[in-house]
Amino acid sequence: MAVYTHITAEQLSDFLGLYDLGTLVSFEGIAQGVSNTNYHVFTDRGRIILTIFEERRVNEADLPFFFAFSDHLSRAGIQTPRALPDRAGRNIGRLAGRPAVFLNFLEGKDIPKAQLTAAHCGSFGAGLARMHLAAEGFTITRKNSMGPDKWQTLANKTANGADGFHAGLRTIIAEELAELLAAWPGQDGRVPVGTVHADAFPDNVFFIDGEMSAVIDFYFSCTDFYAYDLAISINAWCFAPDHTFSPERYRAFMQAYQSVRPLNALEAEFLPLFCRGAALRILLSRLEEYLEHDASTLMVPHDPGEYLKKLLFHKRQGLPRV
Repeated sequence: MAVYTHITAEQLSDFLGLYDLGTLVSFEGIAQGVSNTNYHVFTDRGRIILTIFEERRVNEADLPFFFAFSDHLSRAGIQTPRALPDRAGRNIGRLAGRPAVFLNFLEGKDIPKAQLTAAHCGSFGAGLARMHLAAEGFTITRKNSMGPDKWQTLANKTANGADGFHAGLRTIIAEELAELLAAWPGQDGRVPVGTVHADAFPDNVFFIDGEMSAVIDFYFSCTDFYAYDLAISINAWCFAPDHTFSPERYRAFMQAYQSVRPLNALEAEFLPLFCRGAALRILLSRLEEYLEHDASTLMVPHDPGEYLKKLLFHKRQGLPRV
């Protein structure tokens, strides 16, 4: 979440008038995240979330897929955002020349990285496994727009600036990308594939009383390996605040995940490779954001160095056996 598109109270009131959601009282930007513009909107009926989709990451044509998957998980008992319909039954409108939605407000709050515990990781691990099981009944597909093809594009795009961020980074990225592309499996049915969140970072997961209560921000969801989605989450949840690997968090996370959905042999075999790919993917997207950062937005770019450190951990040491 972030604020790229600034709106006025008059614009928001006019847009809100298309819905049966009450009268505008106040609104405020949400500065977290990197992809879209988000606001807390308070009406005389309560709080809702406004999301305005930016072209930088989200293709408008993909929005029905994202909300269909979120709705599918909601029907399976996992708390997720729902796009609220206007009076004509449309759940995607236009505001400030961009696609926009109102979302239901979900109770709970994300846990700051410095306060995450192994217990939080365990609760989310079980929740992610439930999401993967629930996804098996979702039949719509979407190619991962941030998959290996995109890594090559980002590597090319950031090549000239990479060494300015970290000496030798351009070579590290090029060598790692070549190794990963040579070893990456195809989606031929050997390694289980389904619809995954692909961005389940701690700031996209809410907790109540220490237990996972909701998952938000499905705008990277796609059809990919469940174990790759697991790898994205391992990198996001199982490292300490100084970005060193936490065996305690990892053990709690994996034991909880496998108590609900055990990995098969090939998933376990490919998990270390998927962790490297997931680390490179985030490193590249963060490097792009760092190099292109516009200080006029409320978004604070994430540190690419965090994922360089995680990538090097996976290359040089690697995960304990599953």
